[in-house]
Amino acid sequence: MATELEAPVRALLEQYRSMAGGEFSFDDVPMLRRMFRAPDLSDGPVGDVEIRDVVVGEVPVRLYRPTSGGDLPLHIYCHGGGFVLGSALSGELDGLLSRRALDAACLVASVEYGLAPEHRFPAGVNDCYTALTGLAADPGGYGIAPDAITVGGASSGGNFTAALALMTRDLDGPALALQLLEAAGTDLTKSSAAWRNPRPEHDITREMDLAMVDVYLSSLAERAHPYASPLFAPNLEGLAPAYFMNAEFDPRRDECEAYATRLRDAGIQAVSRTMPGHIHGSMTLPDWQPARDWRAEANAVLAFVNKAALAGQDVELPA
Repeated sequence: MATELEAPVRALLEQYRSMAGGEFSFDDVPMLRRMFRAPDLSDGPVGDVEIRDVVVGEVPVRLYRPTSGGDLPLHIYCHGGGFVLGSALSGELDGLLSRRALDAACLVASVEYGLAPEHRFPAGVNDCYTALTGLAADPGGYGIAPDAITVGGASSGGNFTAALALMTRDLDGPALALQLLEAAGTDLTKSSAAWRNPRPEHDITREMDLAMVDVYLSSLAERAHPYASPLFAPNLEGLAPAYFMNAEFDPRRDECEAYATRLRDAGIQAVSRTMPGHIHGSMTLPDWQPARDWRAEANAVLAFVNKAALAGQDVELPA
């Protein structure tokens, strides 16, 4: 593993610290949203991908489809932003998700879910479930291969990804071939040893992260709800295979590794990858090679699973 952070990662960490020391608080969400801008993550020119916006069950969704034609696997994508920031329709994810659609040969559906505090738990994850089930219910209309459906997301979007896998099982939703969780939060109580023993490389303190969590949730009890904290779901049997990508210096890494262990104990395939030298969010750095490698690995795993699902084969995740 890394012995010290590289310069682009140190700069990102300093940006986090500068924001934490600023005049705003999570009570001033509109200002936070104005400040939040995602970098261009296309990793080079992306052609041959059609982008269009649709509404699925009253939920706006941006679709990214390679122009190669034919029915394609469906990948539901949940953006990050601490449950209060980000947008599927702003254009900031167009490069990242066009590249994912092209590299993984799939239809990527990025959900414009309701943000907190205007839309508190479980509104956002319910929007994602509505988009998933609505698209899957009309495979002919959207050109979807119904036996190859996956879900994925980063940070709070990774939290939604794990919740969606639980919901599809609990509510008899579409069968999923994969849940792809990147720097995800699976425990909104923030009770792991990593959160209680902060390191200089951590992006945020436990107190600040709980403050953002409580913008999303309406009560302390909801912190342990399985659709808010999948780690605490009492039964994990019957879930989709899971591929976790964790940053070496992210306090969320511990809870993802714990969740992966619980999944394996329940008989579910779960691979947990620790990406060296990374902090939370550093996979979004546009020009840092390890961040490009992270994004390429996520797309390669998705492509591998899509190919197996289309062939009707059992998925064996790469270790």
